Amino acid sequence: MTQTFTAYHRAIWLSDLHLGEKHCKAEYLLAFLEKHHAEQLFLVGDVVDMQALSRRHYWPETHQQVFETLRQRARNGCKVIYIPGNHDMQMRQYVGGAFDLIEIHQQYIYQSPHHGRLLLLHGDEFDRLLCSSKLEAWFGDRAYDLVLFLNRIWNLFRRSVGWQYQSVARMLKRCSSKAERAMARFRNAALQRAIEADVDGIVCGHIHFPELLEQNGKLYINTGDWVENCTAVIEHLDGRLELNHYSEAKKPLSRLVPQQAVVTG
Repeated sequence: MTQTFTAYHRAIWLSDLHLGEKHCKAEYLLAFLEKHHAEQLFLVGDVVDMQALSRRHYWPETHQQVFETLRQRARNGCKVIYIPGNHDMQMRQYVGGAFDLIEIHQQYIYQSPHHGRLLLLHGDEFDRLLCSSKLEAWFGDRAYDLVLFLNRIWNLFRRSVGWQYQSVARMLKRCSSKAERAMARFRNAALQRAIEADVDGIVCGHIHFPELLEQNGKLYINTGDWVENCTAVIEHLDGRLELNHYSEAKKPLSRLVPQQAVVTG
């Protein structure tokens, strides 16, 4: 009999679930949510892909199960904060309100006992730094659609031969100097926002490139996504931060161990 476990954390950050989009890895996400609970759960944008749903209705049972699981967490006492992104920007009209006990915010400051004040936002406000023109953005979107298609075919093959999930898009981004420069521009813009907001770090999503690092005294967390990378960031009760990939198996990507608790006035 397979042994299951449940891990309890101080906080969990997820973004770019893209429920309603055919490339969403809802099965992996459900497995993660089943095993991981937290005092606070932060949804950092693009939870339901309303852009994809407007083009084609796609809502399988696994996507509904994820949606209901998130709602149930809020009903069971978990503080759930939802920051809409560019694919679910219709929800921004409800900022300041709540949906079934899930609070909706444009941005949010989370007070971590070990890492200080962390600013949460989706990240689409930095788009101007990634593409120089609308035409370049259009070609970028078409190329990304092709990459996701290749990712799907490649992993269907890997699963058929018993191999674990592997993100084609992540490999390509790491091999492309242009993609690396775009990711760096986004990271630097996010860190600059943290400086301007006088916070200790920033948490975002949007670019589907998970990272957890400290730069010039500021913490940068990009939660990644559940379309290609299948990543989440968790804060343990002792303050450890972990960025992990979750598919057939958990794969640590990066970790940050606090030196001491941050005391704020």
